[in-house]
Amino acid sequence: MKVSIITIVRNAESYIDRTIESVLAQTYPEIEYVIIDGASTDGTFAKVQRYHGRVTRMVSEPDAGIADAWNKGLGLSTGHVVGLLNAGDEYARDAVEKAVTSIKLGHDFVYGDTDLVSDNGEVLRSNRGRFSLWYYSAGYGFYHPSCFATRALYDRIGGFDVRYRYAMDSDWIARAVVAGASFGHSSAKARMVDGGVSVKSRFLAYGEHLQALERAGVSFGAIYGSMLMTGLRGLVRNGVRGLRG
Repeated sequence: MKVSIITIVRNAESYIDRTIESVLAQTYPEIEYVIIDGASTDGTFAKVQRYHGRVTRMVSEPDAGIADAWNKGLGLSTGHVVGLLNAGDEYARDAVEKAVTSIKLGHDFVYGDTDLVSDNGEVLRSNRGRFSLWYYSAGYGFYHPSCFATRALYDRIGGFDVRYRYAMDSDWIARAVVAGASFGHSSAKARMVDGGVSVKSRFLAYGEHLQALERAGVSFGAIYGSMLMTGLRGLVRNGVRGLRG
């Protein structure tokens, strides 16, 4: 099962290497690696070109933002599974292997665990991936570096909506939910730099996030129902723990 990893980048000369090296170091053998550079004006693409022969495809040209760059990567990739790893972010060595194991259980989309780190690599906080519509509507759940989706799901619901500056991934996830996609947790681990566009502009990003859910057809009733189910599961888990002492 071939896996396509897509890295988008612009002017990240100081940390593009660590992202590329983390992909090339994967224990999983069947990886196609696509890098989309948004016409960097520093030495980023020169660094990318040093990996010629090890990176499957590399392109440097202007784009219309994150969604447009991701869509370009999707158009150039041919894998059965797709992962998105932006510049500065890194995979654990077995991340792809663990994601594929979970995909093979029949899931359309799997999410793992992510450490959020500073520019110098210090772990600021850790996120254990989890998913319910309630968590996701509240802005919690998982981060995209630890996520992988099947090509079949992309074919079914399409790529990323270029109208969004921040919430293109929220919109895509919402469309996947509405389409009835199967979500599952994997033990894949990733590291994400806590300094991206959505982190710096949290309020604007969250506004777009809610707009994306509504536009995709996720109803308030569905979110409320998910909130109740999430709460009930928590009560059951805590009750079982209490019985066990």
